[in-house]
Amino acid sequence: MNFEQLRRALQHSPGSAFCMELPTGDRLPNHFHVTEVGKVTKDFVDCGGVRRLEQTCVLQTLVANDFDHRLSTDKLSMILDKSAALGLKESLEVDVEIQGTTSEIYRVGTVESRDGHLVLKLQNKETACLAPDQCGLEVVMLGGKSGCSGQSGCC
Repeated sequence: MNFEQLRRALQHSPGSAFCMELPTGDRLPNHFHVTEVGKVTKDFVDCGGVRRLEQTCVLQTLVANDFDHRLSTDKLSMILDKSAALGLKESLEVDVEIQGTTSEIYRVGTVESRDGHLVLKLQNKETACLAPDQCGLEVVMLGGKSGCSGQSGCC
């Protein structure tokens, strides 16, 4: 889901309760906060030597001990409006950073209305080889996920 799609979904459900659902089906505790909206730029060279630039919008969350706190769609819209100074492009994909065992980052997949809540469904992010033709990569399944076979020496 991109930044503009998220903003529209929030605007179409004014005053609704808002929650985030992990890929496991578990939800962040109802009292989570969105503490930051960021534009993250990743400037890198892939294993084939091609320089790449990716940008995403990242929402950082925090679960504190204020158990009565609830984030509404209106409040999140206001937080996103304050991020205008960042110059976020409407097409930027949106990621969510949460504190798990370590800092975890998920991609925003879809939004649905369920049980009086606007539910932001998060998806796992995966790594990928961006230049398989450059390093003769044969994609293999590792634990149900595709990845580098480790035989080519590029990954």
